[in-house]
Amino acid sequence: MMRFLLLALAVFSSFWLAAQPTPRPGREPVIKQTPASQPRNAGSVTPASNTRNAQQRSENSAQYQTGRQQPTSKQRAGSQVKAPSDRVDTRPSTTLSPNTPANYPPRPAMKNYPSNAGKQAREVEVIRWYTLQEALELSKTNGKRKIFIDVYTQWCGWCKRLDETTFVDPAVARYINKNYYPVKFDAEQTGDIVFREKTYKFKRSGNRGHHELAAEWLNNRLSYPTMVFLDENMNTIQSIPGYQEARKLEAILNFFGTDSHKTTPWETYERKFISQ
Repeated sequence: MMRFLLLALAVFSSFWLAAQPTPRPGREPVIKQTPASQPRNAGSVTPASNTRNAQQRSENSAQYQTGRQQPTSKQRAGSQVKAPSDRVDTRPSTTLSPNTPANYPPRPAMKNYPSNAGKQAREVEVIRWYTLQEALELSKTNGKRKIFIDVYTQWCGWCKRLDETTFVDPAVARYINKNYYPVKFDAEQTGDIVFREKTYKFKRSGNRGHHELAAEWLNNRLSYPTMVFLDENMNTIQSIPGYQEARKLEAILNFFGTDSHKTTPWETYERKFISQ
């Protein structure tokens, strides 16, 4: 009886062992141990396909770390990292100086213009005014010239305008300095003046007054400004009252300066006059 039981057990064991599957080499299942306290589905067997996916993700991660910059925590939180473009930027690079704002391109370099050093600047021609006494003395020592007299007053607005416009004209100033002794004469000055062996005084009239020499030059027609032209012998050629523009005065100066008033009517001379 005992033999029969042992024989049956041996047959059953051999049959049971033959029925068990034989594991393939290199494909053993990876079993993750689960503590007894955890729920039944907390841990599971990781299949071989999932293992390959994990290895692929690990390789991709290694390539990303070696070839590209690791994304920051802020980018992982939600912002997308744009893939670098394969297009090459052919625009010329711009180097900013330390003093140049980063948001603006650098200023263009200044051109090197030829220096004016060594070139003498042309002086602006201005009238060199004299007093009547100085003009008379220059006529004796430097040679005779005609005398151009600007008769004015301190309160005369048109006299000031004449100084600011007509008398600063280069052509006017140039011709006066070359051909006349120019004189500024205040018609209300109070000092005595000796002219052509005669003494002239200030003559008061009301709150103001006038100088007798101004009244003689203006034929007692006291109007300001008035321009008086004297010849080389201090004789009065003509007195011209009122404000004159630069071109008109230039023509008048040439008219008397060239003695054309002795031979040519003024209207004819003015029509043919060409400014210098």
